[in-house]
Amino acid sequence: MPPFFICIMLEELQKLGLSDKESLIYLELVKLGESTANSISKETSTNRTVTYNVLQQLIDEGLVGYIKKNGKRYYSVSNPNSLLSPIKEKEVIANDLIKKIKSLNVRDNPSHKVEVYEGVEGMRSIFDKISKAKSLVVLNATGLIFDFLKYSASHIVKDMQTIKGMRVIGNSIIKKSKFGNSVSKWKYFPKEYDNYATTFIFDGCVVIQILTGKPFLIFIESREIYEGYKKDFDLLWKLL
Repeated sequence: MPPFFICIMLEELQKLGLSDKESLIYLELVKLGESTANSISKETSTNRTVTYNVLQQLIDEGLVGYIKKNGKRYYSVSNPNSLLSPIKEKEVIANDLIKKIKSLNVRDNPSHKVEVYEGVEGMRSIFDKISKAKSLVVLNATGLIFDFLKYSASHIVKDMQTIKGMRVIGNSIIKKSKFGNSVSKWKYFPKEYDNYATTFIFDGCVVIQILTGKPFLIFIESREIYEGYKKDFDLLWKLL
């Protein structure tokens, strides 16, 4: 297994919530298959007591199992689908919490709502909304999403492509990006009009996004603003 591939897998395991040691020992078990704690300890240069403790943690989490042979424990990785169990459990808890929050929110919904999002997590929250849209047009697309969401950008773009009538007007650089090559209905501005304020117009909402530094996004929920931006987009689409 190439070293760079191991590094990527360790990083991804940690993003799923495993500690550094848990990720290291879990991945070593993936490579070794069935193995004793002593062998794992040697291969990972980890103290044996620490190795036993981490293996027990992984067993408790349902990620590792063991069998006994001649009085020795031989550990192995459980079905890899077990990695999804904590995520599914959190999803159930989150959905239940969302229902409770909505039931407690007795205030009248305002006709205009504005929210500011920053950073990669903010991007994920916004794109989760966009990918579920019923209609979508994008103005000044740059393709920079692939620089910030390298693991999920392809899936997000794939979901967006399924939105009926999706159209994109992009910067000239989008022609060279994965995004530009994946969208069937797109046009682009001449190079001298390139800018990085991307606007997503969908389902009565408008999102303005800047990705030239730390991701910064403004989410606007307003029927009037949505309709104004949508008319501007339709005019530009005809002119380009």
